[in-house]
Amino acid sequence: MSNKEILLDIIGETDEELIPELKAAAPKRRIWLLAGIGAAAVIAAAVVLPRSGLFSAKPKPDASPAISAAEELPAAPGDSSTGEKSAEIGSYMLASAEYPLIPRYPESESDSEAFSNWHSAVVELRNQPSGYSDGYSDFFLRSSRAFLENTDGNNVVYSPLGLYMALAMTAELTDGTSRQQLLDVLCRGDMDELRSGVRSLWLANYMDDGMAKCLLADSLWLNKSVGSACNTDTLAFVAENYFADTFTGDPSAEDYTKAFQSWLSDRTGGQLDDEITNLKLDPSMILTLASTVDYCGQWVDSFPPQSTETGTFHSAEGDIGAEFMHDERHMDYYWGDRFAAVDLPLENNGSMRLLLPDEGVSPEELLSDSQAAEFMLHTNYSYKDRRFCNVRLSVPKFDVSATLDLREGLEALGVTDIFDSGTADFSPLTAVEGVCVSTAEQDTRVSIDEEGCRAASLTVIGLKGAAAPDGTAVFTLDRPFLFEIISATGQPLFAGVVNRP
Repeated sequence: MSNKEILLDIIGETDEELIPELKAAAPKRRIWLLAGIGAAAVIAAAVVLPRSGLFSAKPKPDASPAISAAEELPAAPGDSSTGEKSAEIGSYMLASAEYPLIPRYPESESDSEAFSNWHSAVVELRNQPSGYSDGYSDFFLRSSRAFLENTDGNNVVYSPLGLYMALAMTAELTDGTSRQQLLDVLCRGDMDELRSGVRSLWLANYMDDGMAKCLLADSLWLNKSVGSACNTDTLAFVAENYFADTFTGDPSAEDYTKAFQSWLSDRTGGQLDDEITNLKLDPSMILTLASTVDYCGQWVDSFPPQSTETGTFHSAEGDIGAEFMHDERHMDYYWGDRFAAVDLPLENNGSMRLLLPDEGVSPEELLSDSQAAEFMLHTNYSYKDRRFCNVRLSVPKFDVSATLDLREGLEALGVTDIFDSGTADFSPLTAVEGVCVSTAEQDTRVSIDEEGCRAASLTVIGLKGAAAPDGTAVFTLDRPFLFEIISATGQPLFAGVVNRP
């Protein structure tokens, strides 16, 4: 049975029991609809809805089928929960999403058959239609300037991919100028173009082979008591096309909130548990959508632990101590008029790019630098100002996290209607007027050490009514710098400014 059939079946039964109660409720009483999407990301949305008044269903286009390989993978990605936690989640599950199947990376390089199977699966996922990521580069440049330029000396990090997925799912719930503003900021011409592009971005960046990880997961959390307030065709369409697990329960029950938190924790590898602890299902919500990204990669060339030592990092607020990883290796060294950079590859999972501003240049200034933008968006071999040479690396270990209030940045990008109850149009979700976004926030964490890096992002949206080097290049990140995590297919996954490692 498809997600749509299950949703219609369960919510239909609920409606028969509860419609009299809903109609009898006072019209002025309001309900918060939480709808969450995110990335490495979650978006929880709260919509103000009066209890009275039902919607007229608007049929959505036929949902595209799940990828065929998914049938061989019944378990959700990263779902290693057992015992009480599994029962806690499973007791509320209506339908489980289908995910790509990637064989384990072979333990032995001599196992040619295993390697061939692994390689074929990865190539199939990454071989998406030409132009599928069109507009994403522009979105990355515009959003990074909006969210990373005003650091005030703090560490700031965000996930452009998580935000992109969040806004795409929000677009599914909107119409009119509200939808058009989202399409404009996502650099897509229409919803069909957005849907196909988002699906391809999802598949092209998905990775889980035992060595590398970029797990993307989505879910729908229904309030079984007020499910009739949502357009079930819209919900089923989102569930089908955004690889979403589907749950139903009573959001006022502590166990349902615990199941929600467990799902989020599982899908982010426990990296954002402090933030997840504070995420509660609102008792008056009718729906929560959640999307997460859990990223992990090993350096192709790890840093020798014995070479790590304490050094001085020159932050804007003064010198501080930091653990610096040291190595010397032959590699490409990049430069621009105002920065130097290196690109550290990760096993089967893209790379991390580190940009060191010249003395007197801040990381924020580089966000508007055309050469820095070219380096951050181009494949490493297509950037012209580079030289293969011996590079003496000194890179601080860091574990940085940040919470961003996204509203001001989104409004600066042109997304304004959804924040105003008088202009927001959420008619694909409900016929009730006055629905608008009241909060928009993203929590992100990125850390690196001698072995590699980890990253996760959680987006919450609430709905309411230099010169070329000679000889050996010395690359010492001992002052504020920029970083970017690039996927194997070249899309920016995470970006940030490190002011204090």
